[in-house]
Amino acid sequence: MDIINIITIVISLVTCFFGYKLNKIIIAIFGLIIGFNLGITYLPNLLTDQTIIYIISAIIAIAVGMISYNLYLVGVFLLCALAAFTLCDNLNLSENVQMIVSIVIGLIAGILGVKFTRPIMIISTSLAGASTFTENALTLFKIQNDILALIIFIIITIFGMLYQFKQKEIN
Repeated sequence: MDIINIITIVISLVTCFFGYKLNKIIIAIFGLIIGFNLGITYLPNLLTDQTIIYIISAIIAIAVGMISYNLYLVGVFLLCALAAFTLCDNLNLSENVQMIVSIVIGLIAGILGVKFTRPIMIISTSLAGASTFTENALTLFKIQNDILALIIFIIITIFGMLYQFKQKEIN
């Protein structure tokens, strides 16, 4: 479990500090994740063979990843929506309220991400990266302190945003 936390921490920091600069790669990766999750979530309603479910889910993942990479704004929408959804998914609300809030905020972030791509992607990737970093770092060190988690989250988010906003815009 520690190695997964460490890998997740590294990826979350890269996302937090370089999310916009690496946007096409990150968009493709999130497209892969979204596609695979769609497959493994909904295919069991249609199929019973687990191997077939994973194969079809992998095909869906590749298709959504390629679409996300090639249709940039679709990818921006998916990245911003998933980043906001991930952030909201850590709010510790009741299950139904959490899901509704996460979906609504995810959709709003996705739409705003298409309209204001650079600033929204910087904000979304900084927030999601900092949130994932904080959760995994505290888990890795077996720390359960909500105040400390909030402080770390805020500091990492601010530094991630400041760093990304200071970078020159790429074309």
